[in-house]
Amino acid sequence: MQHTFWYVSFASQSIRIMDTRQLILQKNFEAIRKQGFQGVRADKVVAELGITKGALYHYFPNKMELGYAIVDEIIAPDYLSIWKNFETTESDHVEIMIETIQSYIQWSDNESIKLGCPLNNLVQEMSPLDEIFRKKLQAIIKGIHFSIETGLKNGQLAGSFKTDFNPTQIAHFIQASVNGGWSIAKSQQNKVIFEMIINQLIQYVHILKK
Repeated sequence: MQHTFWYVSFASQSIRIMDTRQLILQKNFEAIRKQGFQGVRADKVVAELGITKGALYHYFPNKMELGYAIVDEIIAPDYLSIWKNFETTESDHVEIMIETIQSYIQWSDNESIKLGCPLNNLVQEMSPLDEIFRKKLQAIIKGIHFSIETGLKNGQLAGSFKTDFNPTQIAHFIQASVNGGWSIAKSQQNKVIFEMIINQLIQYVHILKK
């Protein structure tokens, strides 16, 4: 699975098949990754694509509505899909959990480390400033937590994991480890640090195995 937030391709063919609204969302998402939401001039971004300001405001009456749509239609689907296999599987819980954690390394590259996690970035930037943003981002984080927690509970019932740990607490720990690792690696501009943290997290999963 190729996740938008790890790699964004704007090959000419991809642009042609996008409608105007999708293209506005995608291009502004890319700009937000580099400049932050507050630093982006949406009209300037679309002007570079040959799209008029009028077309922009036809789809999005203001910048905040554009930001909400990016969260709902690009960031949320990508992030909420990461742990879905672990949440829904009926077997191989440990293996699927390890594969899911390893996938963070597979999807990351030097550019992703440099720019940081889009979800983390927006949480840090926008949660104190706008309540709608905060609630939308909170819903994504809660959704990820639910998937991890559910997979852990199912794994305990199936005999894949030990039963002497609290799935709710461990799900928070796993989220914090990934997000914190991303932030540390971004501050150091060093992908190796992110890989070390993820690999250590995988070692921790082995401790949970029955």
